[in-house]
Formats: sequence, structure tokens, C-alpha cells
Amino acid sequence: MLTRYSLMVFGPEDALYWQAHWAILSLLARAEPPFEILVSTDHPRYFHSFGDAIRVQGMSADELNDWLGPQRYFFRALIKTLEVGLDASPQADVAIYLDTDMIINRDFGPVIAGARQGDICMECLEYKLYDSGRQGNKGAKALWKLVGHRDWDGVRIDRDTEMWNTGITAVSAANTPLVKKALAVCDAMLAAGISHRLTEQIAMSAVLSGGGRAREINVKGQPPYNAHYWGNKRGWREQITGHLASIHHRGLSVPEAVEYFREHPIDQPTHVKRTRKWHRYLGVQPVR
Repeated sequence: MLTRYSLMVFGPEDALYWQAHWAILSLLARAEPPFEILVSTDHPRYFHSFGDAIRVQGMSADELNDWLGPQRYFFRALIKTLEVGLDASPQADVAIYLDTDMIINRDFGPVIAGARQGDICMECLEYKLYDSGRQGNKGAKALWKLVGHRDWDGVRIDRDTEMWNTGITAVSAANTPLVKKALAVCDAMLAAGISHRLTEQIAMSAVLSGGGRAREINVKGQPPYNAHYWGNKRGWREQITGHLASIHHRGLSVPEAVEYFREHPIDQPTHVKRTRKWHRYLGVQPVR
């Protein structure tokens, strides 16, 4: 049985590739075999240092445009990345999508076992879309006004529709049709002009959490499987780039780089308060 970890990174920003390299090293350090790491990218040569430790799917400009769709909506590619993880040959019995701004803390064994039994495993439950405004989430409240009380490719968004963090999503091959349905729902929303930053996320959440099949990967009160540092990319990137510079100037092999990863954990929180103007003026960091 094969587990495939599916990641994607596109565009010219170097820091995105540094994130992806550190995420890959965390997988090589923590994941239990048999597994495959599949990276979809328009810059495949940026991953040559990994050799055959990973599988790289190079993409042309036309292929990337197809992933983004007619509206060129970047986050549509997140669903495509999970879909290609399921569709790639040889077929994996479980595919796991991961954002690149995270590292893996421990093996996903229990998560993979749950996915094999039919669970849809996502990072965590965040809120019900209808009630999100009570928590000060203006973006989600605006999204509710656009998509609520409506059917999208046969999927109803109502007051009970949950919003999940899909930064890690594990799905079995048997549930591939649900991933394709999530893509269809996302496309229906995009065709209606709803290119919100959360359009892809609510499409995935509405489809994948239906029927009570969704399970949290990171349950409150338990050690998290991953560190998702979207709330402190600056701090993490500074240390990641320093570590990668050491790895490359020392000419470390992939196994040596994995060992370096184990020996050099990132000493940063995953979230910090947003920098305000006076912080920037004084050149100081906000309180964590």
C-alpha cells in the first residue's frame, strides 16, 4: 500500500521554494514507508538536489493555466494538487495534500489508517461559515453573503456548513469522486464571479465534511502532527533560508540533509501578532 504526499509550488518567488524544501525534508525525516512525495511545479530544476528521493511533475505555462482555470484563481490549484495525488500512477491508496508553509512533526500513521477506512482527514475544524462573523472573521462573513443559502453544483451551503482548515487533507482512493466534486463546486462558484480567498476552502469543506465523514488531524489537547506557520512566515523563512544555505554550501547528500533537519529545529512560534506601523517605524517585532 502506498501513501502519496502531494505538494505544489509555482511562480518566481524564491522563498516559496525554500518553504517547500523544508517541508520535503520534514516528510523524509518523519514519514513511514512506503510513501512517495510528488511535487507539481513550473520550476522543476529547483528540486534537482533531491534526486530520486522525490518525484517532480514539471508543468508548462499552458498546464498551469489549466490548473488555475478560466478565472486564473490560484487556490483552485490546491484542489488540483490533491486530485493529481490520487490520479497519478501507480495509484496510491491514500493521498495527502500539504501546504508548503508547514513541517511535519511526526508520522501520519493513525491519520492514514483512518483515511483508508473512509474518513476524510483535514487539519482542523475552524467554524461554521454562517456563524463566523461572531468571531470577527470579516472575510468569511463576506463569503457567506455570497454563497449562503444557495446550491453549487448540487451542494447546498447552509447554516450548518462547516469551514475546515484544509492545509493538510488526507483522502483514500475510494473517495476520489468527492475531491472531483469539490473541484466542480469551486468552479461553479468561480463561474459566478466568487473569487474570494476562501472560495476553494469552502468548496472543499462543504463537500468533504458532508455526511459526518470528516475528522480532525490536529485535535485540541493532543500533540499536533504538524507546525503550520502561515501566521509567522517571516520568522520561519529567516531560519529556513539559513539552514538551507548551510545544507547546500556543505554539499550535503539527501540523507545528510535529512539528518541536519532533525538536528536543527526551527525556534519560532507558528503565529505572531501582526506588525503595526509603529513596529515598522521603530524596527521592532510585535509581542508574541
